[in-house]
Amino acid sequence: MSAIEILGEERWVDGRSVRIRPIDRSDLELERRFVMGLSRRTAYLRLLSGRGLQPGELERWTDIEPSREIALIAVTGEGDAEEQVGVARCVRDDRAPPNWDFGIVVADAWQGAGLGEALLGHLIEQAKAAGVEALSSITLPENRRMLALARRLGFTVRREPGDATLMRVERRLGAAVEAPAPFRPGAPATWRAQAASGRGIA
Repeated sequence: MSAIEILGEERWVDGRSVRIRPIDRSDLELERRFVMGLSRRTAYLRLLSGRGLQPGELERWTDIEPSREIALIAVTGEGDAEEQVGVARCVRDDRAPPNWDFGIVVADAWQGAGLGEALLGHLIEQAKAAGVEALSSITLPENRRMLALARRLGFTVRREPGDATLMRVERRLGAAVEAPAPFRPGAPATWRAQAASGRGIA
């Protein structure tokens, strides 16, 4: 059994716990604090640029359309102390409806212990259950951990056609996916993901 379960919780000796659950419009303030707390480097990899938030983006990221989007967040703490520490989502690509764009971001303090792998693994399973045929994303060549994570979970990695500055990761969802690795706060770095798709999904 994975140390992180969808809609579940696991506690460790250091007192930290994490839950992965669907995002909700009531999570607007959680999402705001999460995005504003990202380091400049992580935010750059997430948006593939140095731009700031655009008007209405936070509202779009929390008030989703279930027919065209899946969004999971990782949270820790309870009540007023609840904190968002990661997010993974996919959105239908209207240019190629069988394919959905995905993105994943992990808070800086929670990177390097497998939370990104758990989030992406759960997103894959949710997407498969919803009938999504393929997940695809673009990232920067320098985001080596994202590329390593994608390869580990069965994604193909190639240069983005027409733009040598970007990498495309893609996976058909017919094949079984490896179960997410156990999440161990403070463990040696394994896999993490910091980038979202080129649409700035967060």
